[in-house]
Amino acid sequence: MKTIPLNIMLSYPVKWTKQQVLRDIVQNFYDDMGADNFHSFFKIIYKPDEKEIILSIASKGFSYEWLLHMGASSKQDRPGKFAGLFGEGFKIASLCALRDYNWKIMMRSRDWSLEVCSLSTIVDDKPLKQLAYNVTEGCTHSTETVLTIQSFSKEDADLLEEVVLGFYFPENQLFGRCIFENEYAAIYERSSQKKPASMPSGLKLHGEGIVYIGFQARGSFYLPLVICNHRFETKSRDRHEIYFGTILDMLIDTVDYIDAKTSCYLLEKLEKHWYDYPDTKRDVDSWYSLIRKLIRKIVFFDSRLAADFVKRHPHLIVCERPVNLHMRNQKTQALAWKRLYLPNARLVQDSFSLLGYKSIVQLCEEDGGFNILRKPDINERSLIKILEDAGKKLFADFFFSYPECLIIENDSSVYSGTANLLKNKNNTYNSYGYLYRYTLINIAIKKSSLVRDGFTKSFSTYCHELSHCFGGDNSSVFSHALTDLITMITEKCESLAFFNRLWMEHFDNRR
Repeated sequence: MKTIPLNIMLSYPVKWTKQQVLRDIVQNFYDDMGADNFHSFFKIIYKPDEKEIILSIASKGFSYEWLLHMGASSKQDRPGKFAGLFGEGFKIASLCALRDYNWKIMMRSRDWSLEVCSLSTIVDDKPLKQLAYNVTEGCTHSTETVLTIQSFSKEDADLLEEVVLGFYFPENQLFGRCIFENEYAAIYERSSQKKPASMPSGLKLHGEGIVYIGFQARGSFYLPLVICNHRFETKSRDRHEIYFGTILDMLIDTVDYIDAKTSCYLLEKLEKHWYDYPDTKRDVDSWYSLIRKLIRKIVFFDSRLAADFVKRHPHLIVCERPVNLHMRNQKTQALAWKRLYLPNARLVQDSFSLLGYKSIVQLCEEDGGFNILRKPDINERSLIKILEDAGKKLFADFFFSYPECLIIENDSSVYSGTANLLKNKNNTYNSYGYLYRYTLINIAIKKSSLVRDGFTKSFSTYCHELSHCFGGDNSSVFSHALTDLITMITEKCESLAFFNRLWMEHFDNRR
């Protein structure tokens, strides 16, 4: 037997939990056999009376020299094939097991065996202890690799069983029905078995679902799915729980390895994100890119699936993000049109146009829902003059100006009236204390309201649009302004009745 120092001081400032220590111990067995054979060949025997646990796997074994050097790993030249990569896991796991948890680790493979121990050393006249192995060579050749841990409690043994479930293998008890699987990725439904508390929970995606990256569980998912990407790399040495943005990146990368059918399955599962857009141009926490990539996979690789999807979801309407004022105004009108004529239709992101869905702007335009504006004719100008005179009489100096009033020609327009606004940079107030936030370039009212008995409706619309000089429909100041207008009207009912008579006389005189 010989004692081999590892030149890793026991005072090395690293702190691993028991879960992390066991994870890296199991990882060596896992990588020895791979995902397909791990369940069949990996064995665990716990001896509660001796407080000893034995981990073994039938394999050709390996040289203990791989356990001596920090950074030495037989897996580094084959990324995407193993759970381990950095060549430091067993050394750090052994250090923490010995120093922090008083676990005694022994291992044997091929014709050697070792025991993890400590060794005294002197550095600059200062006594230190370092990690070491007591190695025995020339043992009877073994067809198994066996690792024994002593001083191992029942709670530790239960934790080890949970740790094993944190590795990807098809027989994993947390996996339900297989949706898709190849050498690069896999998607399963979650089984009914409750996820262990020690499993990574992730950030912002809490749930029974599990995300496996590089063959190990790294995060949670809000849907009851197991999503595995064996090739995705996070470059995280400690393999801590990962951020939401990283999980999204992994999901986007996974689409490259799955087929169109599975993409369609995922798209339907992610239904609540169909209308997601990024908050900013570089928003890493948006589902937009994932939804778009799933749709592209379906459309470009299986047109039949795309057609079936549209049949199952016929009431979707694309709503694009406006990039200028004109598009914003169109969207506002189109949304009002939808609420009136297609209240049960569902808005989705622009990627759904690849599946053949029409945009809300297109549908509104086809239905004549947008305003068609024109100048008033001579008869309509007379009616508008009555509305303007009534406003000046009833409201005095409440409004700063009375702009040109246009006519909304089409009855199919969803709006009874509109206002064309320009931001006012001058801090001008009326005598009631209201700030003129906007200059009214023009307003418009519907042609269909300019009828003999339409004065009250026309005047209400006219006053409503004039009041937009104080704010938008949803602003509190706009609401307060309308309230004051109503108060003034009720106090001057006789004047309102006078203008109503003028309105009707206009029509009677035209007969």
